[in-house]
Amino acid sequence: MIAKRRVVFRYKGERNYIHGTDMFNEMLNISETSEISDVNFSVHDFVDIAACDLYDTYDKKDLNLLDGIKARCQFNINGKIKWTALIPDDSITKSSSRYEYDESLITSLCKLDGEVIELSRVSPFSFIESVVAMNKQLLESLFPDANGKWVFTRIDLEKFSTATTGLSLQFKHNMKFRLIKSDILVDGEKLGELYFSLVKS
Repeated sequence: MIAKRRVVFRYKGERNYIHGTDMFNEMLNISETSEISDVNFSVHDFVDIAACDLYDTYDKKDLNLLDGIKARCQFNINGKIKWTALIPDDSITKSSSRYEYDESLITSLCKLDGEVIELSRVSPFSFIESVVAMNKQLLESLFPDANGKWVFTRIDLEKFSTATTGLSLQFKHNMKFRLIKSDILVDGEKLGELYFSLVKS
C-alpha cells in the first residue's frame, strides 16, 4: 500500500530550485530510534516547485503507477526495504519562501589536500548539507576550468548518518563530467559514495 504526504519546501538562499539536500532530509525524516541502512538516493531533474507530494511504499511496483518522479530514495528501515518518490505539484505556483544558507560556514571549516577534503571542526549544518558543500568545494578545486554548475545527483550510504564532525571526502572518478564520484568517510571509515554532475551553463 502506498502512502502520500504533502511537503512544502523553502528555497535555500537565492536559489530558484529545491536543493537536493532538502529533499534528502525530508525523505529520510524518520524517528531517530529507527535503524536505517543501504540508502540509495537520487535526483533525476531540477525541482522548482516548492509544493511536492511524497509517496512511501514497501512495494517497489507501486512506483510504476506514478508519473513525474523527480527524486527517489530506497533504504532499509528496521529490516524492511522502503521506497520513497517525490513529485512536484505543477498546479501550485512557485513559492517565495526562503531561508538563509551560507555554504561558507561549512567550507571555511575544511582543509583541502589534493584529492581529499576534510572537515576540521563541527559543521553547523546537517550531514548531507555538509558533505555536499564539501564535495562542491573539492570539485571546484580539482577542476577550476570546468564550465557549468556542480549539481548533487546521488548518494549511496551503507548506513544512515547524522555525523557533523570527522567528515572527509576522497575524489574517485570523473566519468566525462556526467557523473563524478567521491567516497564519503566518517572518522576515516568509508560510509558510502557521493555523486555530482556538471550541468552546462
